[in-house]
Amino acid sequence: MSGSLPPEISVVMATRGRPELVGRALRSLADQTLDAGRFEVVVVVNGPADGTREAVDEAVETVVAHHAATDVRVLHSARPGVAHARTVGLWAARGSYMTILDDDDRVTPYFLEDLLAAVEPGVVPAAWLADVEPDAPDRPDFDNYYSRALTSLLADDALADDGTVAVDQLPQGISLNVGKLVPVALAREVGYDHSLRGGSDFVFWTKAFAHQQFRFRVLRDRRACYLRTRVPGSLSRQEPTYDFAVSQRLACIQSLEEVEPRSPEVERVTEHVVRAQLGHLRGFLAREPGQRAAVVEDVEARRLRRVSWPVVNGDAAEHLALYYCFTPWVGTAGIVAARRVRERGLLVDVICKDLDGLRDRDPSLDAIAAPYVGRLAALGGVPHFVSWTAVEDWSARVHAQLEEWGKDHRSVTSRAMWVASHLAAAQYKLRNPSVPWVAEFSDPISRTIHNRRRPGSATGGPLLDELLAGLRGAGVEPPADGNTFELAELAAYALADEVLFTNENQREHMLGYCPDPALAERVRAVSAVRHHPTLPPRFYDLQEPAYELEPGYVHLAYFGAFYPTRGLTEVTGALAGLAPQVRSRVRLHVFTQDPAAISTAVGDAGLGDCVVVNPYAGFLDFLALCRRFDVLVVNDADSSEHGPGGNPYLPSKLSDYLGSGTPVWAIVEPGSVMSRLPLRHTTVLGDVAAAAGVLTGLVAGPVADLPAGPVASAAPGGAAR
Repeated sequence: MSGSLPPEISVVMATRGRPELVGRALRSLADQTLDAGRFEVVVVVNGPADGTREAVDEAVETVVAHHAATDVRVLHSARPGVAHARTVGLWAARGSYMTILDDDDRVTPYFLEDLLAAVEPGVVPAAWLADVEPDAPDRPDFDNYYSRALTSLLADDALADDGTVAVDQLPQGISLNVGKLVPVALAREVGYDHSLRGGSDFVFWTKAFAHQQFRFRVLRDRRACYLRTRVPGSLSRQEPTYDFAVSQRLACIQSLEEVEPRSPEVERVTEHVVRAQLGHLRGFLAREPGQRAAVVEDVEARRLRRVSWPVVNGDAAEHLALYYCFTPWVGTAGIVAARRVRERGLLVDVICKDLDGLRDRDPSLDAIAAPYVGRLAALGGVPHFVSWTAVEDWSARVHAQLEEWGKDHRSVTSRAMWVASHLAAAQYKLRNPSVPWVAEFSDPISRTIHNRRRPGSATGGPLLDELLAGLRGAGVEPPADGNTFELAELAAYALADEVLFTNENQREHMLGYCPDPALAERVRAVSAVRHHPTLPPRFYDLQEPAYELEPGYVHLAYFGAFYPTRGLTEVTGALAGLAPQVRSRVRLHVFTQDPAAISTAVGDAGLGDCVVVNPYAGFLDFLALCRRFDVLVVNDADSSEHGPGGNPYLPSKLSDYLGSGTPVWAIVEPGSVMSRLPLRHTTVLGDVAAAAGVLTGLVAGPVADLPAGPVASAAPGGAAR
């Protein structure tokens, strides 16, 4: 090393397996106009011994022989990985500033001199970047994302008088590791993430900026330029494999989760870097759409809060879903619809109703379907579940939205208790007859739980005319009085390519009152039964609600509304009649819609000592709570006035319960779907003595030894509703 003072710049170069290129890189440093005593070169050979160290030593000797003043040190680390190698070089550095030179690249002669002249506290100088092909090393190409950004800043006169610019105005500078000077002290405080197999560079710069904010100073003169050689294996020429485009990108985002949004600028810069990584995911899924489930699994297993699915999915959806109710609005219908989207596994554009003013929003519900949603349009207008005017308005808005999007879809799905979903989908099917339509019924639409016909009539207009013509064209006679609910059922029966029911009893019941036997047979041929889908186990761990359970008791939980047809009289009646020594060991936790009124009723019934009443829990809190109790209670709707054919309802919360693995106590109506499932405890509606037997057995036996309930094909649906 020439001179007695420590160098001002340390150039760190990691290398392995490319000794023929190291010499060229070193020669570009030996040709620097900056006095050789003012910089040093630290070459770190990383990985197992493979001859690279010897070849690098030879290259260094050749360079030093012609440029004796050049200070080059060669270090070796047996541990592979560029991040580790750069860390070794960083801690060996003797300069005040560090810059990186990759072993296959070069720099122009003024590179170090101009960078050093431009650096100052709080300012990081930024040189130009040019790409060169191996067979044309003297023809630099500045047409790259970084130099284009510099050119744009200069053209727009966006630099301050001192040539600096805020980092969030040049985020490309963060994504580029080279061509800059960083204080060694700052670099050591931040460090490189050794767990990353790619991307440690921009992660390092993002964290450095978050740790100590700075501005970039753009070197206006292109004489200070980093010459990036395009060779096989470089980042810009990596094969877009799952490992490179997904696994390594997610690892980078996971590392960036550590960045705290200390200022709006830090957040904007971090967001830019993350979006760049998400672009790799978007490109990969465009090429490999069948890998979506694997990508979703990877993202959710890491619990990455910075992954934005709208950024990943963009406008790539080829399928359409029309759901009047959808997330993030709270409600069973929307939550089950979101789970259906996830279950189907296809990327869909969703059109739903803006339910503000009618339902609360819960942004956490977006986690259910977001990985499978491209565009989501929540349409305005007054929300109403019966009014024909509201149905017409929503359908018109649906088709206006589709026209605005201007794209063709390969399929359309709709899910209904609320008729607008199916009627808009029927209209879409009539206008696009070659597009398959899948129509799902959550419950019987045109019949109440008492098997009475729901009132409500279509009152004319273009939508009705189109639907009536479509039905008649399919050989189906519309309801004479224009009943809106029957119209929705018949439209789905006659026009849908597939009809879904949530349980067997529901299908038999609905087709039993279908007025056209031939139409009913058509539906049997194209229909399927699918219970409510179950969310993956990880959804039960997303929240940690503050709800403590006192040890020493058997804790049961009931989530849901109290209706005349679905109360909890068997359990409360059993509690009232239990022997004191049994009752004192039981705690029933109720999460319901009107806790004040229920608490009053519980107190009036003398059950305040053993029944704990709570307001509804948010859906993800509800899932987490399901795992904390000893037993979860669910009951059938009382359909005794319904007539023959079996109870057509299956509580959607049963699927949530089963997904939790907690033992389930089902209070069932004989012949119901739930009565046929192999649940841990089953008693009959109204049988207080049997309920008392279950409670007594729970207190007598060790609750901890209870086997978990089976995870059936039924699942969450806003059970806390």
